[in-house]
Amino acid sequence: MPTFDEQWTMWEQARAERLEMGDDLDAPREVEHFAYFSRRRDAVAAAETLSAAGFEVALARHRFKPVLRAARTEDLTDANVRVFLREVIDAVEGDGGLYDGWGGMVEAAE
Repeated sequence: MPTFDEQWTMWEQARAERLEMGDDLDAPREVEHFAYFSRRRDAVAAAETLSAAGFEVALARHRFKPVLRAARTEDLTDANVRVFLREVIDAVEGDGGLYDGWGGMVEAAE
């Protein structure tokens, strides 16, 4: 299954769980994405692409592999989740990376 489709399917379940916890999906919060790369130069290229799109990026190493963390303040409406998943997955996979997923805090509805 393509990465986007897999992540979207996972979102559908996560959305239901978040709503059960009282998450206000319209509330902005920091959303973090993680990806692994075989080569540092590929991770740097993806980081540059995501930085230009307004993400705060950081590179690290895990077991000799470059790891990318990209974060940006987002709401979790379906339309926005669809947009940021496409944006990040395209950047990561376009530079030879493996997208590992995303997450963000639950923002309680008032």
